[in-house]
Formats: sequence, structure tokens, C-alpha cells
Amino acid sequence: MVWINGNNLGRFWKIGPQQTLFVPGVWLKKGLNEIIILDVDQPAKRTVQGLREPILDKINPDESLLHRTKGQMLVLKDEVPIAKGSFAAGQGWKALKFEKVMKGQYFCLEALNGQSEQDLTTSVAELELLGQDGKAISTLKWKIVYADSEEITSANHAADKLFDLQESTFWQSQVTGAKPGYPHQVVIDLGEETSLSGFRYLPRSDGKTEGNIKDYRLYLKQGPYKL
Repeated sequence: MVWINGNNLGRFWKIGPQQTLFVPGVWLKKGLNEIIILDVDQPAKRTVQGLREPILDKINPDESLLHRTKGQMLVLKDEVPIAKGSFAAGQGWKALKFEKVMKGQYFCLEALNGQSEQDLTTSVAELELLGQDGKAISTLKWKIVYADSEEITSANHAADKLFDLQESTFWQSQVTGAKPGYPHQVVIDLGEETSLSGFRYLPRSDGKTEGNIKDYRLYLKQGPYKL
């Protein structure tokens, strides 16, 4: 939010596409003018600049939201999945019970394809891992280590939306510009060695089916994966 001399100019978002706010001339005065900016992101550089022409169509993706450095690739060729199979089509939670209790700290979900052959994207609203008692374990210590692709231009669909306890938000692979194909992978550091008996996944709940996973593989190991 931005105020000038006590007048609210409106809201702004650093990603865009609108990068400027209009200042009516009658709100300005000779000499000093007070500008107040509320920015919860705490930018490293604080500057204000006046322009003659507005910028209304510039996108600045926030790459700090990404969980993959340029050129980084997940290597799974020597890893053995703890489970693999196919999810049924349709909305609502998809549940899987492992054949036996598995232990590890680093969990990987690999989506091999989507419910539609033409769909190259993956999206997940919520992901839960089940403890030995069959109940969802705490996500307080979880951290995204890697995601092969994340949509951060049209909206913030970064991989940390997987476990934010908000069914209305979701991780989505990139859909703006390039659309990387399958497989899509995400790796979660659970924070400590954990015993798991199952897995649950919720497709996006906005009424759309793009990104719904069909075939999958799940991995779990004690040490980090090779990147």
C-alpha cells in the first residue's frame, strides 16, 4: 500500500504486471511531500521514482520463490520407490497405504503423467504423510528441498503450497511461457527420520482438472537425494 500526503494511492505487487501508481497532481504540494509505503516483503533496496509514463504490463517473476537453481536436476535412477501406481480420476483426496511402515527423512513425489494425455502440468493442493497410527503427521519441520518446475508468474504456485493447510492454494508446474513436460518431482525434507504408513494427496480444488496426477512413484530415504 502507498500513501502520499495522507492520500491512499492503492496497492502494488512487485511481480506486476502493474509496476506504477498514478499520483493526482492536486495531492502534491510545493516543497516536501510525505510518502508512506507498507511493504511486508521488506525489499533489500528501498527506492521511489517518479515517471511520466505508466508501466502496466511488465512481469517480474519472484525467483526467490523457486526451489531449484538453474541447471539443477534430481537424479533418481539409482533410487528404489517405496510405492508406485495410478490415482483414479476425479477430485477429492487420494489415499495410499504402504505395504509396510517405512522410515526416512527425505520424501519425493514423482508424477509420471496426468489424467489427460495433452496435459503437461502437475498440480497438488495438499499433501499429507501418515504416521504409524494412520493419522497425518505434523508439517512444522517440513521444508521443500527441490521442485523441478513451479508457476510463479501468473500467480504464486510454488511448491511450499503443498503443505500450507490451505486447500484453495496449490503447487503447479510452470504454465506461463515454457511448459516443461513430465516427469515432475518435488522433494520434502521432513526435518527428522520419520516412520510412515501411507500418503494422501488432494488435487487442486478450484474446479479445474489441469495437473491432476495419474501415474506416480514415491520415494523415501534417510539422506538427501542427488541433485
